[in-house]
Amino acid sequence: MRQTNTTAGIVLSALLLIGCGTEKVSTTETSQSGATGTVTIEIIPSDGEPLSDSIENVADGATLETVMSQVDVARVTLRGSDTTAFVESIDGLGTTSGQGWTFKVDGEYANQGIGQTQLHPPTTVTWTYGTFE
Repeated sequence: MRQTNTTAGIVLSALLLIGCGTEKVSTTETSQSGATGTVTIEIIPSDGEPLSDSIENVADGATLETVMSQVDVARVTLRGSDTTAFVESIDGLGTTSGQGWTFKVDGEYANQGIGQTQLHPPTTVTWTYGTFE
């Protein structure tokens, strides 16, 4: 009986440790530093009116993937998650073999995808639709 209790205790402890590392942080929760701010999303289609949305209470270090899921001024279709996340379309305008959406964070092109791009508010993300160069 004593060995059964010990084994059950070890299994329970392992399950608790595994479960502790899987919680995702939403953009409205504060980071460890407690910092939150506003992320401005600018959407510039190849033709048509530019759009802008301000997402407030974004935690420092939140990913662009999480923020894009909160955009209200345009219908954003995301595909994949984390390292495989990408914007499939914005307001029905999707990627083709020669055209698509690119983004800049505070005027600089990112060197990774939206699931890995961490934001540090206040910041501006600009999405532009056009030909790939």
